[in-house]
Amino acid sequence: MTSLLVLITAFLGWNLQFLSFDFEFEKFFPNDHPESRAYAKHTKQFGYDNDYLHIILEEKGGLFNEDFLSRASQFERELTKIEDVENVYSPLSLQHVIKTPTGIVIFPLMHSEKPTAYQLRQDSIRIFGNPFYRSAFSEDGDAISIYLNHAHFGDQERSERLLNSIKSKAEKYQIKNIRLVGKLSAAGVFISYIQNDFSKFLIGSLILSFGLLLLIFRNFKSALLPFLISVLSLVWLFGFIGMLGFKINLLSSLLPPILFFVSMSDAVHLMNALKKSENPDRGERLKSALKIVWTPTLLTSVTTAIGFLSLIWINTEPVQLLGVFAALGILIAFVITFTFGLLIASITAYNSDQKILEVPQSWLSFIIKQKRPVLATLAVIILLLIPGIGQLKINSYLLDDLPEDSQVRLDFEYADSNLGGSKPYEVRVEVADTSLSIWDKKVMDEIVKIEEYLLNEYPIVKVQSPATIVKYLNMVNTGGLNQNYKYPEDDRDYRQTLRLKDRIDPKRLDKLVTEDSQVGRLIGFFPELGSYEADIRNKKLLGYLKKNIDSQTINYQITGTTYLIDKSHELLSINLLKGLLTAILVIGVILGIYFKSWKLLVISLIPNIIPLVMVAGVLGWLGISLKMTTSIIFTIAFGIAVDDTIHMMSYYLKNKEADPKKRMQFTFTHAGSAMLITSIIMSAGFSLYLFSNFGATYYLGLFVSLSLFIALIIDLTVLPILLIQFQKNAK
Repeated sequence: MTSLLVLITAFLGWNLQFLSFDFEFEKFFPNDHPESRAYAKHTKQFGYDNDYLHIILEEKGGLFNEDFLSRASQFERELTKIEDVENVYSPLSLQHVIKTPTGIVIFPLMHSEKPTAYQLRQDSIRIFGNPFYRSAFSEDGDAISIYLNHAHFGDQERSERLLNSIKSKAEKYQIKNIRLVGKLSAAGVFISYIQNDFSKFLIGSLILSFGLLLLIFRNFKSALLPFLISVLSLVWLFGFIGMLGFKINLLSSLLPPILFFVSMSDAVHLMNALKKSENPDRGERLKSALKIVWTPTLLTSVTTAIGFLSLIWINTEPVQLLGVFAALGILIAFVITFTFGLLIASITAYNSDQKILEVPQSWLSFIIKQKRPVLATLAVIILLLIPGIGQLKINSYLLDDLPEDSQVRLDFEYADSNLGGSKPYEVRVEVADTSLSIWDKKVMDEIVKIEEYLLNEYPIVKVQSPATIVKYLNMVNTGGLNQNYKYPEDDRDYRQTLRLKDRIDPKRLDKLVTEDSQVGRLIGFFPELGSYEADIRNKKLLGYLKKNIDSQTINYQITGTTYLIDKSHELLSINLLKGLLTAILVIGVILGIYFKSWKLLVISLIPNIIPLVMVAGVLGWLGISLKMTTSIIFTIAFGIAVDDTIHMMSYYLKNKEADPKKRMQFTFTHAGSAMLITSIIMSAGFSLYLFSNFGATYYLGLFVSLSLFIALIIDLTVLPILLIQFQKNAK
């Protein structure tokens, strides 16, 4: 047996080298949802809307000076030479086109090669008087936008190479004030923080756990067993993850403390049973301990695993993988505890006289005597917290979890405040009557309605669409004057305008209209509003479109990465409720079978539902929103908290003492110690999340720790009262 365990550990330990880190926004989309399938179809036609980088160049005092424009133009031209760069768009290389009686006149929108003061002044007037050009500049004229489209990356190495190349070009041309806004820059910093958190949690778990075990057991050998079991559980689980090729993401980086401290619970209960045994024979003591803890520990491992598996109802891959791997880790820990753990226990002498942490018997006397005040106090607290549940709101900000001083977060906020927004927005339009095309005026009239709503009502500062192209061509066709940047309402004017379409860069048209001219898109950027506010605005948009768009002419659909991420938050409440109800139902059935009583089933669930209600109320009153990363608080807390209840009820029901009070005293003596120890260890373990770089992880640690503390208090107050009353009624 020992050789087999060593071989498995060595093999899985070798696979740890294949662990890698990842952060893909797309993986947070709802799996197999109609909106996700529609987006997948859309990307095949237009590519990923997140494969861009918004490069912002700042020049304090104004952009329109010869030195800056020369350096910026050279920098922009160099960008097109970088590997994986597909297109670069900016006013620096844009041509201003005018149709005159003598022909087409073309000149630079921004003169960068030895411009005169007059040319710079005229460029500035032309740009800031035209909404087509103006959206690429900040209101104060100190910043300009360059949009870079890049290949779709599947690995972080290529992303970092591109970012480093851009920064190198900026240094070459002395571009000192540059901001990079997009998935590439965000994913890079997320991965950096994920790696940092993973290392921090792993090292913190090792140090904190062993320190707590030494403090509690006051014996090196006693502390070593649960510690080694947790270490082996981590090696096995992450070796397995590395072997399968899964990457560590924001959520799976949370696994070390979860697995380390939850897996330790099994070993602590085994240790506690060994210490409480009075049999002097080591073998008999081991058999006695095994008889006491085997069934309830198996039950707690299964129920905790079920609690984590309920996360599969939250229909996003990172959350589901967290649930699956956490559940697998719990079961691995159980196997290791009752194989490797028993091997160590069989050769290690334990000092059963050594005192460890215990629940004082005076506590039980107090609870029995003050039963009514205790229950009344709890009822008042619950009644005060319940209204807070109604205040809970599902809301998420994309970069809200990053530290406030993070440069990436500051860059995104700058884009939101000064350049119209950092989040891509997209509406897909498809011709309903296939005899028409996007460029037919009947179709374009409908697209214009959508664009005008987005610009004026949503609002989105920057929108590009087939209608934008038509407005621009109308301006060109009528002398290039800013006031003529508008949609030609007259059919004749529209036909004349459209004749200039062939002069538009085909690459730009490809980004807006499919080759067969049957599908188009409206794309833009808007500020971070939060998923709650964005959902309200999207519903208003859809309401307007339903009322004002001719469905016989075009079909429309909001799509894109931003919309899908926000959509996943909309589905969160339903999925969270499904997950919790599933966990409660399945665990309840298992406990009902185990205890062979529906009354005991109800009693076992009460102490574990109360903490969830109380924490939900606290979250609501504090105004903390639910999102993917904080919604798992409830399933994690329920899955873990039920363990103590099972152990206490198992000890109580196995005892044949007729006097309920004496039976509970026995339970406090034997199960109480392990409950206190495991609750302290797990609460301390989850408190490691308070040192995370991510805000959501901080709240996860805070409220899971709070849930476990509340569950322990309920188990040591309400549960004894309920069990004693149950025994009295059973007589």
